[in-house]
Amino acid sequence: MKKSGNNNPDTSGKKEDVIEGELIDKESIPAEPNEKAQGSEADNPPEAAPKADKPAKQPAGWPGKLALLLALIAIVGVVYLYWMQMQAGNQLAQSQQQTNSSVDKAIAQSQQQTDQKLTSLSKQLSSLENNAQQEQANISELQDRLTRSIKQVTAEQKNTQKDWLLAEVEYLLRLANQRVLMEQTPQGALQLLRSADKILSETDDVTIYEIRKAVAADIAALEAVPALDTEGVFLRLGALNAQVTQLQVIPLTEQHKLPEIVGQVTSEDFASSWSEDVKQAWAKVSDKFNQLVVIQDRSEPIEPLLSPQQSYYLQQNLHLMLEQAQLSLLQRKQKSYQNSLTKAQSWVSTYFEQNHSNTQALLKALKGLEEVEVAPEMPDISGSLAALKGYLKDMRKLKEGAA
Repeated sequence: MKKSGNNNPDTSGKKEDVIEGELIDKESIPAEPNEKAQGSEADNPPEAAPKADKPAKQPAGWPGKLALLLALIAIVGVVYLYWMQMQAGNQLAQSQQQTNSSVDKAIAQSQQQTDQKLTSLSKQLSSLENNAQQEQANISELQDRLTRSIKQVTAEQKNTQKDWLLAEVEYLLRLANQRVLMEQTPQGALQLLRSADKILSETDDVTIYEIRKAVAADIAALEAVPALDTEGVFLRLGALNAQVTQLQVIPLTEQHKLPEIVGQVTSEDFASSWSEDVKQAWAKVSDKFNQLVVIQDRSEPIEPLLSPQQSYYLQQNLHLMLEQAQLSLLQRKQKSYQNSLTKAQSWVSTYFEQNHSNTQALLKALKGLEEVEVAPEMPDISGSLAALKGYLKDMRKLKEGAA
């Protein structure tokens, strides 16, 4: 090698020989001690050290390659799984959309079929109703024809046992109406109507169907009327009337003498007191007013408020009020009945001892009897009688026509 900047040929020639020799030695000898190399370098130092060669890259080992391979495989797997998931999601969405569409179509078809069936059923039902009405009309017409035919046949005959039975039924129906109007009691009228219905059933005649129907309606109306035990209420009032003599009249107390005592303290007493000294005047006035407060010994016999004659008249008036209530009960007069019992309660509360057991029992009984409805509203039961009269009228016309 030549070194630039050195013009001495000898020196350069020697140096080249040395350098070439060193290179040959280094190539021929595998390795020499570092000391010799350092010594030779010290003996023959180069003017400029050659540039050091770059170290060669070491090839990667098998663990790194394996890790890289696994990373690539994982990435590919993740991408594949993501792609598969996307495909599955798309397929699921398409399948759901198709399913929804199919369900909607099926629902629409089912609704349409249901509407059609409902329409058809409605038409069939209307047709059946029309047919039923027509059949009912036909049956009614046939029944009317049969009834007229039977009436005509019956009218052509002479008076039979049926005529006598119908006359008896008419009498019973008239009597039942009179019981309701006059006596205002459902029990007697019910018995009469039931007897009339029994007689009608014995005739075994289909033409009197309307009459029996009207009788049944009147019986039901009377059975709805609340029952009244007239005899029991009457006897109860009589028993209370007998207890009037056992009542005790309210006693007369000293408080009832208050107006008389106050009347004794006049203005003259006050005027004369001014002339006396104040002490005497005050004592006199105090003595007068002390008479207003009296302490009475209750162990002593009490004096009645009313005189014996007045007590007797009071008891007689109570007897009359209770007897008037009995009469109103029998006559079914509700207002008179309640007024009599109200007045009797007022007299007992005013003039007789309230703490006595007889008084309390009598007032309680009168209060209970006052709530009894002695005149319930009675229904109109003239329908059965009107139906029977109409039937008899038609029969007479048929007989007159046959004659």
